[in-house]
Amino acid sequence: MLVMNIGNYMQCLNRQSGFTLIEVLVAVIVLSIGLVGVAGLQAVSLQNNQSAFMRSQATALAYDLADRMRANVPGANAGMYDPTAKAATASCKTATGCTTQQMAQNDLYEWDAAIATYLPEGQGFACIDSTPDDGTDASDAQCDGTGTLFAIKIWWDDNRDGVIDPRPGKTNPERLAITIQL
Repeated sequence: MLVMNIGNYMQCLNRQSGFTLIEVLVAVIVLSIGLVGVAGLQAVSLQNNQSAFMRSQATALAYDLADRMRANVPGANAGMYDPTAKAATASCKTATGCTTQQMAQNDLYEWDAAIATYLPEGQGFACIDSTPDDGTDASDAQCDGTGTLFAIKIWWDDNRDGVIDPRPGKTNPERLAITIQL
């Protein structure tokens, strides 16, 4: 009887050999697929986090120019915050000060430099506009000059591929537009 039990045990072991290896291989495959999914989620999460960070930077930059315009109301109301007329003026940071126009030009110069520093392919424009949610970039801001609201528009390359192409079906830039009244 004892010999018979050992024989049955040996037969049982022979039938079971290799089954454990297949289970391990299937488990490794399932685990690998799961880890690839987790890596994909991590990549999408990082991309969305970077996009949210850039939107926060654009918001802070827009409100920075709004505050600069509020500090120089005569210059803003006179239309001196024309982005094509930006220029650095060292006297604006001294005790002697600078003119209203020089202040506006210096504000735009510093603001434009900050946009270039913090946003990839960043561009900004400030104007009087009754429809602030239009325009494709700073060269085509589509400001109509009507109304009493100032629009501050900022564009940047959200996916950081170095291309801003606003045509339909192409890589569109991210855009932020705020309106203020002085």
